[in-house]
Amino acid sequence: MGEDILFKSTDGVDVIKFENIKLKFDDDLKWVFFDIVVDFEFFKAQTSLESEEFDFLNMKKCLQKLYNNEWKSFVAFNPLEERFVMQFDLQEDGQIKVHSKLCNPMFTGKFEFDFIIDRASVPRIIKEIDAAMA
Repeated sequence: MGEDILFKSTDGVDVIKFENIKLKFDDDLKWVFFDIVVDFEFFKAQTSLESEEFDFLNMKKCLQKLYNNEWKSFVAFNPLEERFVMQFDLQEDGQIKVHSKLCNPMFTGKFEFDFIIDRASVPRIIKEIDAAMA
C-alpha cells in the first residue's frame, strides 16, 4: 500500500488527501486505485477512484515545473474517469491556487472549489507522490 498524498491549505489544514493507494499491473498499464478525501470548509466527501500511474507521474512533473517557475498554470491531475480534476495556478505572490472539481459518477452534479497552498509545500508533495508510486 502506498503512502498518502496531502494537499494542505496555507493554514495547515488537510483539504485533499489521496489515501489507500494501491497499484495493480496488467499487460500494458500500471493502474492506481485510491480513495480521495475532500474536507473543504462546510463540504466533506470521500470516494474511490482509479487512474493510470501516468496521471500521478504527470502531476509530479507539472508540480516540479511550477516549483521551478517553468510553468504558471496547468491541469495536473485529470484521470480517465474525470470525476476529480485539479488545476494549479502560480499566483504573483508565489502561492499556488488549486482549483478542484469533484463530480458524482453519473455527472449529474459537481462541486468546484479553490484553495491556496504554499509553494514551499511542493517538494513534500512530490516526495509523497514518489513514495505512493513506489
